[in-house]
Amino acid sequence: MADLLTIADLVSLTGLEESLLRFYESEYSADMPEKVLRGGVLFFPADSAAIFQNIHARHGKGAETQVREEKFARVIAVTSGKGGVGKSSLTLNLAVELQRLGKMSVVLDADMGLANIHLMAGLDPRHDLSDMLAGRIGVSELVAAGPEGIGIIPGGGGIMSLADSTPADRQQIINSLAEVEKAADIVLVDTGAGLGSSVREFLLAADELIFVLTPDITSLADAYGLLKVLSQQGLGGRPVYSVVNMVTTLRQAADVALRFAACADEFLGVTVRNIGYLLRDSTVTAALAGRQPYTVFKPGARVSRNTRNIAVDLLGNELEKVRVSSAFNRYLRMVANG
Repeated sequence: MADLLTIADLVSLTGLEESLLRFYESEYSADMPEKVLRGGVLFFPADSAAIFQNIHARHGKGAETQVREEKFARVIAVTSGKGGVGKSSLTLNLAVELQRLGKMSVVLDADMGLANIHLMAGLDPRHDLSDMLAGRIGVSELVAAGPEGIGIIPGGGGIMSLADSTPADRQQIINSLAEVEKAADIVLVDTGAGLGSSVREFLLAADELIFVLTPDITSLADAYGLLKVLSQQGLGGRPVYSVVNMVTTLRQAADVALRFAACADEFLGVTVRNIGYLLRDSTVTAALAGRQPYTVFKPGARVSRNTRNIAVDLLGNELEKVRVSSAFNRYLRMVANG
């Protein structure tokens, strides 16, 4: 693999800091050659050092200032291979727990078919992302105040409509969402289930991914199928986590998490780290009927404690290097490139 380079090699060859190289990789991805997967690790082609140096020669002065001064939220996409696994419920309640732990959290409901985060939160918002696409409102009017002070961007059909919108519309909405990234600490994205191109593109743009699994064998199979497609398109080393929902015992949770992680490692070369589980709890159904997050409805319930543990785990894995560029701008480039 003498013709391939690691990020450490590039730091040595170019004399540039890793954070700056990561910034160039994100912001000027169209200029970069395809990376090579070897042994589960992505390497840069030999000509990458020259490409990074050329980019730095053109954009270096402004980029160094931006990397030092501009920080974006962690954009964490919550996904699953199939519907009905509790993905939206986890997203909302995880945001509440992260907010309680001192991180300004915003939920973006990007589930095109079943946008329902606002219903779970007890909100009846006047606007959604389609209004922003139409130019009727700005971002300040779009973000609704949710439980415990979290922000909620409702009606995610708008984000997935970007593929059919004009370049001007795309730029407008992405600029607005990038402003949210600058204001928040964490943006949790409730994506649609399945293998659709819009879902895949957004997952590949996010900083981190959470796969929600259940003991149902179809949940594991569909989640693995989605992860396989994403790995083939290039995950780029971004962290991938799993959360096991609707389990009755800890043994069951561990079994599901281990099976998913083992398949991902053996057949895809992708590391999946489990960050928690959610035991079956009637609190979830009762809170849904009352249009409240279950962590607000009954903070002491075991499912609420489980969710709090997941939030604590996530905050123990702060990834500063992913916060120097905008996930939404990465998504825009993917849409623009077809």
